[in-house]
Amino acid sequence: ARIGGPVMAHVSRRLFMAATPAALVGVTAAQPEERPRAAEPDDQYPVTPSERASEFVGACHVQFDNVKAMLEEDAGLAKASWDWGFGDWETAIGAASHTGRIDIIELLIAHGARPTIFTLATLDRVDALRDLLENVPNVDALEGPHSISLYRHARAGKAERVLEYLEGRGATDTNPFAIEKAEAEPYFGVYTWGAGETEHFEIGWFERMSAISLKRPGFASRNLMPLGDHTFSPAGARHVRMRFDVEEGTPVRLHVPWAGRTRTAERV
Repeated sequence: ARIGGPVMAHVSRRLFMAATPAALVGVTAAQPEERPRAAEPDDQYPVTPSERASEFVGACHVQFDNVKAMLEEDAGLAKASWDWGFGDWETAIGAASHTGRIDIIELLIAHGARPTIFTLATLDRVDALRDLLENVPNVDALEGPHSISLYRHARAGKAERVLEYLEGRGATDTNPFAIEKAEAEPYFGVYTWGAGETEHFEIGWFERMSAISLKRPGFASRNLMPLGDHTFSPAGARHVRMRFDVEEGTPVRLHVPWAGRTRTAERV
């Protein structure tokens, strides 16, 4: 699934400043190796600011050095999670698991992160995975962040024993987002519910996953799973069913339910 946005694009200003001489103003010569200090408490103190959790979970996909630096500042981030949209919650260790970053997984566990069934698949822990799948009802129907399957987690970690076991249970490397581009194109466009700069959804195409994507400006794109009858679920949120109204073969509005309410956006 696509995981764009600013959290993946840059090192935080705080970490950047900590690495520069300017950050050492006021530190005496007797303390040359003092570690960078966390930001001053703000109005969310002592709760971790949401943007910091977002930055950390984003870094845990691929950025080992950033993860290590942030954990040195705050080990509690190892248990951080972030909602990419519609309840597609992803933990720090979940991010490292589906990208196959075993080095980041091990670092997070050392700082208190809680492994999941998807982590076990990435790490090729076939015995532990087997015990869960064969003794806990419906576990094999679970999906990881962004609707990424156990099979794809195992493939990311090059977990040969887990892949063999899952294939023996009939698992395959399926893409729940796949749709023919010609079938997707009629949905492309802008659907708005207000006059504000961000009060609209942009429906487009994500080539790598052969998927329709939905994006609200300023937020991460969400790939959409086709369910038939002009209905889709966003990545990591099969409980959400968004529906296009179609008139004379053309989608004209989009109904997006969320948290007990439905937002209707008209195509422009």
